[in-house]
Amino acid sequence: MKIIGVVGWKDTGKTTLIEKLIGEFNKRNLTVSTIKHSHHKISIDKRGTDSFRHFNAGAKETILTSEKKWIKFSRQINDSQPNLSHLIKQIIPVDILIVEGFKDSGHKKIEVINSMKGRKPLYETDKTICGLIFDQNKMHNILLPQFERNNVPEICNFISTTLGVE
Repeated sequence: MKIIGVVGWKDTGKTTLIEKLIGEFNKRNLTVSTIKHSHHKISIDKRGTDSFRHFNAGAKETILTSEKKWIKFSRQINDSQPNLSHLIKQIIPVDILIVEGFKDSGHKKIEVINSMKGRKPLYETDKTICGLIFDQNKMHNILLPQFERNNVPEICNFISTTLGVE
């Protein structure tokens, strides 16, 4: 399983890009899974449901399943951030795993840059960033490969070549 990260500051278009990448990789008959890091407290289970009650009674993990989908609720063993390597082990092997967030992890990443945001780009200090996705104008004096955000086939070609997935 090959891993590529998509990083960037808030509201730069990471999720929209990932949606498009998934679609393009699927057209190429490549399997894709994703891991998304959130800085928000998350809860998708509803108070009063059986699975909510199981989990809140203290179950370490609860799986909620139906005919077409299943969801696994799992507790963090401690109060630290989720460990990416542990999360990767939870994924059924696929051709490409796209990780959104986890900026500090050591896997290869592409950075989505929004020229209107004015934040310092991550690639300046993160040597795991191997490509840049820009919204309007290519950046000058940058050695990293750069791709226009709507040129999804070209971005997928770059990711496939970088990861050695064909």
